Amino acid sequence: MSNRAVQSQYSNTLKRSMVIVILVMAFSAFAIMMLTPSSFGSSTSSSAGKSPNETAALKSTKWATNVTAKIGNGSWTFSTDGIPASKFMASYYAIPKDPLNVSAAGASIGATSTEVKAKQYSYTLPLIPKWSSTTTSAPMGPIGVMLSGAVLYNPYEAGGAKTVATSDNFFVTSNGVTASFLDSCNSHPNPFDFHYHGLPTCLVAFATGQKVSVTPVVSNAGTTTAAVKKTNAASKKPVLVGYSFDGYGIYDNIAMNGTTIPVSALDECNGIVSSVPGYSKAIYHYILENVKNEHSSLRCFHGVVSSAYTQALQNMVNNAKGGPPQGGPPPQTSSPSHMNTGRFAATAQGLAANSGKDALLLAQLKSLTKNTPC
Repeated sequence: MSNRAVQSQYSNTLKRSMVIVILVMAFSAFAIMMLTPSSFGSSTSSSAGKSPNETAALKSTKWATNVTAKIGNGSWTFSTDGIPASKFMASYYAIPKDPLNVSAAGASIGATSTEVKAKQYSYTLPLIPKWSSTTTSAPMGPIGVMLSGAVLYNPYEAGGAKTVATSDNFFVTSNGVTASFLDSCNSHPNPFDFHYHGLPTCLVAFATGQKVSVTPVVSNAGTTTAAVKKTNAASKKPVLVGYSFDGYGIYDNIAMNGTTIPVSALDECNGIVSSVPGYSKAIYHYILENVKNEHSSLRCFHGVVSSAYTQALQNMVNNAKGGPPQGGPPPQTSSPSHMNTGRFAATAQGLAANSGKDALLLAQLKSLTKNTPC
């Protein structure tokens, strides 16, 4: 073989080797990219999709029968009696003796039929959420509305940041009945309403046409994410479970590629800009995670939210003499009639639910603020 032929063969071999190396490097880079949080979308670093029009999503939202969603001009109204259907609740719940110190010690068991009372709620939310670079803290009490007609709370119990609901779950057994503080859907009642603190498996099942089952949690093992993957196996896409008070959609933690979205991919409010069904471009929305810490629910809003639902209620409760800590519900009492603190919190919460327009509730609230003992 001539030197020219040898050189040509060597050159061709070298070119093929370089092509293989380039392909391997490209594949490796792609694999690394797929394993990083950016593959799920971006948090608040991107300006795209931060003010999506929620009209189309609302029209296709699968609400429970006790919910009315009326779309208006620039806003929409969520109305409900606050009582989810029995399939969305366990039959019994563990009621802590002291809501500020959640534990099984001294806890009692309450039947859902007596613990959950009707509340006529009406919340008006924007059709096009308005993005804000400044976040607003999510207060104690309702911070969003859910498919079942119940509401969403932030991660904390009445003691504020000292008590994360999902990390302090417990169960008790008495007279053959077992009940847990939070059920398998990360929800439970308090003296004011039925609400969620984290990823609601039962709502994912409901939205995807699967069987809905809610039971007590009798193990500390995390099963919610696995349950969501199972109930969402048909579509393997994000599932809308509710809306926050700033108007943004709230979804489960499944990405469009069927993988689980990690907490590390979210911003400080559990938000992300990523693709969801029904939108041609990625949009900003919130994610509920299956974690036993403060990332289980929203701790803040990244959109503009009405003060009727946040600061006004927070200030009234915080400034009330003897009012409950940080706006949370007061300790339960065995007495049928609540103390002034209980009436105050209930009235304040009712006023917020009516956008501050209920004159009678406002008058009662002012009276309670003035007369609540030190």
